Amino acid sequence: MRKSKRTGAPIIAAAARAFAEHGFDVPMADGRRLREQVLAQLFAGRWKPQWDALLVDRRLPLEKRLTQFYAEYRGRVTRVEARLWTRAGLMGMHGPAFSRTLEKRILVPVARELRHEAGVALKRAVSKKEIELVQMLHGAIAFPHTRSHIFDMDVHGRLPELIAMMVRVWLRGAIAETRRLATRP
Repeated sequence: MRKSKRTGAPIIAAAARAFAEHGFDVPMADGRRLREQVLAQLFAGRWKPQWDALLVDRRLPLEKRLTQFYAEYRGRVTRVEARLWTRAGLMGMHGPAFSRTLEKRILVPVARELRHEAGVALKRAVSKKEIELVQMLHGAIAFPHTRSHIFDMDVHGRLPELIAMMVRVWLRGAIAETRRLATRP
């Protein structure tokens, strides 16, 4: 069993490169199974369990937690991964399950921590507007990879520095908006 996993890894990596550069319809033997394995690895294989704890560890300032999380989460995205991610999205392959996982693992916990940072003590569930507020940061942090790996544009600065800058800029506005949203029904 172990030998077949090692033998399969180079095949899956080659399939990922082909799908990233030429699309998921590229002809290859056993293409559907390979596509499913590539996407499973892309979507679920990157999550580190310690990130769940990091996002809610109030011993660290929220700015530091978000900067560290996103530097680790987005820091090792390759050209192949960025292109696969974009192609999968264009083909509707992310789906509701991915959206639910994104909300559960990242967006809702960050929204709750943002409430805490803003001094907002709401008991109600995180609202869709709060989810959208956190999604603004999440999307902004993904965009340097899109610029670099999809559009072949320059990215000016190292990713960890850019992430720290995005978190600093976003956090101040997000705290104010969280307070404003708390006054709305």
